[in-house]
Amino acid sequence: MGSWANQRRIPMKLVLLFISWMLYIGTASAQETRKLQQLRIGIPTRSMSSFPQMVAQRRGYYQQEGFDLELIVVSSGIPAIQAVIAGDLDFATTGNVATLAALRGMPVRNVMVSSTATDQVIVVRPEIRHPEDLKGKILGVAGVRSVSDVSLRLYLSKYGLTPEVDVKIVSLGGSGVRLASLQGGKIDGTLLSPPHNKAAVKLGFRELFMMRDMRGVPSGGLATSVRKIQNEPDSIVRAIRTTLRAIQFIKRNKDETLKLMSKELGIKDNEISSMVYDDGIKLYSDTGMPSESSMMEEINLGKEFLGITRDVAIAEVADWSFARIALKGLK
Repeated sequence: MGSWANQRRIPMKLVLLFISWMLYIGTASAQETRKLQQLRIGIPTRSMSSFPQMVAQRRGYYQQEGFDLELIVVSSGIPAIQAVIAGDLDFATTGNVATLAALRGMPVRNVMVSSTATDQVIVVRPEIRHPEDLKGKILGVAGVRSVSDVSLRLYLSKYGLTPEVDVKIVSLGGSGVRLASLQGGKIDGTLLSPPHNKAAVKLGFRELFMMRDMRGVPSGGLATSVRKIQNEPDSIVRAIRTTLRAIQFIKRNKDETLKLMSKELGIKDNEISSMVYDDGIKLYSDTGMPSESSMMEEINLGKEFLGITRDVAIAEVADWSFARIALKGLK
């Protein structure tokens, strides 16, 4: 009888051991999930400028760095920067607007760039062939003091056209909305980023001017608050490293990237997606840091736009120290 009981007791111990092990694994897994840090990044639209964040999310790079990412579309740059300063967003990808905000004394800094130059293109109705043809026309932008607004005003001024006098500028929202407004005849032109500019060309509209030919300044990337820089330096490094990993993947894996472009950007046309890819990889930064000359050009353009005459150092608008550390950690 005692022998039979002992034989029954042994498997019962195994069962209890198995149950304990499963409970341990489940608890450990839950704890691991809880360890993921909430990360909120504001993007102006789902385009190639914010595509590295989408790729990193799809590839699981954020989770590997301990983040639970939420991408939030904020159509105009200013609300995104205000949300970053308030702590509602951890980062914004509207780097050019962040530069303007920092020049105005707001506690925000660029910490990386994703592109060495802007990918925005002025797209217009087919009958518009020269800058002077824009006189009397209506042009759309994302919002007041958005990247598209700043860029368009600089372009018009360069060609002797006065915004709001010679050309009417209206705020409409993201690239998709602006393209629809162009197609619907509500505006005569707008600034569009890939893939929307190529989609517009296929619809019969004309690419009048590529802004990179006028502005050799960095674009996109990550901007964050001075408070986060002071209190969470490690999370900034990890977020930058994640973006750089995504850029590496994009440049090295065209076929897989084209599939992701179809899913994330809704580009179903193979011809358009290939054109967008070929243009995009030329602009993506391998280091997350712009040249000093391009950053000073960005600052000087901002100063001109805001009417600032004093000297401004790069450190007043950007901090590349985190990008340097992130770059060292890349394989």
